[in-house]
Amino acid sequence: MNEIQLSDYKHCVEIPVRFMDIDALQHVNNARYLNFLEESRIAYSQQLLNIFNSIQELNVLVARIEIDFLRPVLFGEKLQIYTRILKLGNKSFTFESVITTTNKKGEFHAAKALQTLVAFDPETHKTTTITSKLRERIIELEPNLLQK
Repeated sequence: MNEIQLSDYKHCVEIPVRFMDIDALQHVNNARYLNFLEESRIAYSQQLLNIFNSIQELNVLVARIEIDFLRPVLFGEKLQIYTRILKLGNKSFTFESVITTTNKKGEFHAAKALQTLVAFDPETHKTTTITSKLRERIIELEPNLLQK
């Protein structure tokens, strides 16, 4: 994750910081970022890929999440989560997200994250290849992605 160009991201979702997101240090607790990232990748998947519109369609597992925290986020700020698919493999794909925060002073980068998802067959409980339909849609949306 190098220099951040928000214009490279195909999707953005806005999430208000809620009182329940705040910890004893009066900033957003690090565990809450996992919820924010989940919301953004589900929204990307539903709105851009047209998948995961029902619980029966959730045929992926989260294999890895890596988060770099860049600045604290405070109560009352608004989060924007910019998301794209960065890498595409045979059985997995990786979302890259940038979380920004907006307050009276402007918009700031608060965190960046990588989230690797693996295609999963719920009947066999084993990993599987990404469907050709999904692969084609990802390549159409993200022509600059890295393919394994």
